[in-house]
Amino acid sequence: MLTVEGLTVRYGAGKSAVSAVDDVSLQVDDGQVLSLLGPSGCGKSTLLRTVAGLEPVAGGRIRWNGEDLAAVPVHRRRFGLMFQDGVLFPHRNVAGNIGYGLRFTGLDRGRQRRRIDELLELVGLPGLGARKVASLSGGQQQRVALARALAPSPRLLLLDEPLAALDASLRARLLTDLRTVLADTRTSALFVTHDQGEAFAVADRIALMNTGRIRQVGTPTTVWRHPADEWAARFVGYTTVLPAGHGIPGIADGPVALRPAALVADQHGGGQPGRLTGTVLSARPTPDTVRLTVDLPGAGVVQAISETLQVVGDTVILSVDRTGTAQIVERPDSTAADGAAADDAAADDAAADLAAGDGAAGDGAAAGGAAADDGTAVDRGTVGQ
Repeated sequence: MLTVEGLTVRYGAGKSAVSAVDDVSLQVDDGQVLSLLGPSGCGKSTLLRTVAGLEPVAGGRIRWNGEDLAAVPVHRRRFGLMFQDGVLFPHRNVAGNIGYGLRFTGLDRGRQRRRIDELLELVGLPGLGARKVASLSGGQQQRVALARALAPSPRLLLLDEPLAALDASLRARLLTDLRTVLADTRTSALFVTHDQGEAFAVADRIALMNTGRIRQVGTPTTVWRHPADEWAARFVGYTTVLPAGHGIPGIADGPVALRPAALVADQHGGGQPGRLTGTVLSARPTPDTVRLTVDLPGAGVVQAISETLQVVGDTVILSVDRTGTAQIVERPDSTAADGAAADDAAADDAAADLAAGDGAAGDGAAAGGAAADDGTAVDRGTVGQ
């Protein structure tokens, strides 16, 4: 079990020192996948590198099963690494890449070959051990990188934006495969990503991170249905936050977060209880719906959806779908938000929609989270080691 206690990492010295990680505490249980989810520059990759032993610790402790790792060098921590800027060894074939770390495990050549074959089967590349890595597709190379990281049976797998270089359709397929591999091998993992869909698809628990601090920790359903504050709500995909005392019928008193699907244009709902009337400010067709921006008296500008294209300036009647709302309960310490998840099916469906990338998060999802830690766009990056 990984335990991080009050971890602080600073760059620079004196008055110019900057805290990239500020008093962070978290835990990864055996066999669990914890995702560090946050926008560009929030410190999540620095935190992962510090756990690996690659960055100096300014304060706090990193422990594995109670053992303080301060004096343990990188190669003796027995942690597997997949970095965004890592590459496969071009002079080695697939088997040579996967087996690289096995040379230090004490296994004889026969057992090493069997382990390589086992991993090739596990990541869906049976029989490709002799192939040159340059002849593989991007997705196949990532599978080889994953197999290489898993080969020595690491106590903890550290993954830093491992799928950022892949196109959307391939990334979606590999997310499912990655989750399956981690579950089948019961590998504990710390998974860094700026992409909400990746975190919701892979992780058992999610730690939302911003400006070097953990803002909320919880299961995907808990984070989705019970965001700890307005920032957390907007980052995971809610586009409108109504304050306490908003007075809008059909919606619980605030602060409450709404995703676009919470407000639905209803041409036949005039005069019925719970219906709202607003003015269309913009209408934008998408493949599965029409996204509206509406000026709603008492609430201001909100996001909504419609089955038909609305005319800017027209009056629109909105009905409320409560499954698209989330009550925000401000907490003095948002990291304590690891409470019981909502068990209703709607919460699980909403989280599944976000993980599937079907657009449920809306256009306002993760303002500032559209780039990786190195400033590259969502669908850009380098192949993980």
